[in-house]
Amino acid sequence: MEHLKPFKEREVLRIESVNTQGWQLKRYAILADGRAFDAEVAAAATDETLKRLPKAGSLTDTAGNHGIGFQIIHFAETAVVSPVFYWQWGSVLAQPFQIKAHWDEPTVFKDGVDEIVGCIWEMNIVRDEVTAWTETMLGRSQNRLAQVSDYLNFGL
Repeated sequence: MEHLKPFKEREVLRIESVNTQGWQLKRYAILADGRAFDAEVAAAATDETLKRLPKAGSLTDTAGNHGIGFQIIHFAETAVVSPVFYWQWGSVLAQPFQIKAHWDEPTVFKDGVDEIVGCIWEMNIVRDEVTAWTETMLGRSQNRLAQVSDYLNFGL
């Protein structure tokens, strides 16, 4: 695999969000060439993520997370890589971990590489999520429930 080849867009899917254990997570899948979406693999990635996330906070929590974030499940060339991000302190995006499953066991997720934030395709989603948070949650409205709904549905 040549590492400095010209950039080529990858298909990005917005998959069903999860609302469990106090967490509201938007979910995305990125498909590299020759890779297809697999619901079982996505479910395994989300299950492992939920085991690792801290206890969900609330929008009124000024000292921790807000229980709202997003997960990327990247069906990449060499592995399935899944970073997760959540919002805390109003305007801070946390990236607590990344998990990875090799293609020979695509539903067995283990620790990813700590110093990696994400690839260019994942960062495009992060950029869009920062825009969504800024335009909805940090907007002028004080109706928090409406803001959460707007954020979760942003870009659909």
